[in-house]
Amino acid sequence: MKRGLVILIVLCFSAGLLATAPLFAAEKAGAEERPGIINLNFTLLLQMVNFIILIAILYRFLYRPLTDFLAKRQEGIKHSLEEASATREAAQRALDEYNAKLQTSEKQAQAIREAAERAAYEERQRLIKAAKEEATEFLAAARGEIEQDVKRARAQLREEVAILSVAVAEKIIRRSLEVQDHQRLVEEYIREVGDLQ
Repeated sequence: MKRGLVILIVLCFSAGLLATAPLFAAEKAGAEERPGIINLNFTLLLQMVNFIILIAILYRFLYRPLTDFLAKRQEGIKHSLEEASATREAAQRALDEYNAKLQTSEKQAQAIREAAERAAYEERQRLIKAAKEEATEFLAAARGEIEQDVKRARAQLREEVAILSVAVAEKIIRRSLEVQDHQRLVEEYIREVGDLQ
């Protein structure tokens, strides 16, 4: 940086000398020179050297830093665009992954829901079947008990009828019948009661 500063000072000093040279030349020439836009003499050469020095100074201290700055800025923008593109691609991949996981989760949830519904239906059918079987067994047992009760009631009724019949017949026989008649009447009565059932 110090070297650049020294060069700048030397160039400014040289430019100052060159800028004053036309004034000295104009004084020497005096009246010999004609006024005009371009005079072909020593001042033209000095002006050209001054212009070249100005171009060199501007190139060194203005153009090169400006182009370096613009190149760095262009590189930074390019880098930022690449980062943004990479970030956008990463975000898109993450979104795609998320959507894939979401779809997988939805499919799994649907499968679980269908399996649960199927299991519930099967359990309901099993319970209905078990209840029907239990009701059938209960009904069969109740019918069996009822039949047993009916048989017992009939047997008990027969016994009671037989006892009553014997008692009635005994009273009747005591009054008028003999033993043979008495036995025949009891057997007929028992047959009649058996046929009614």
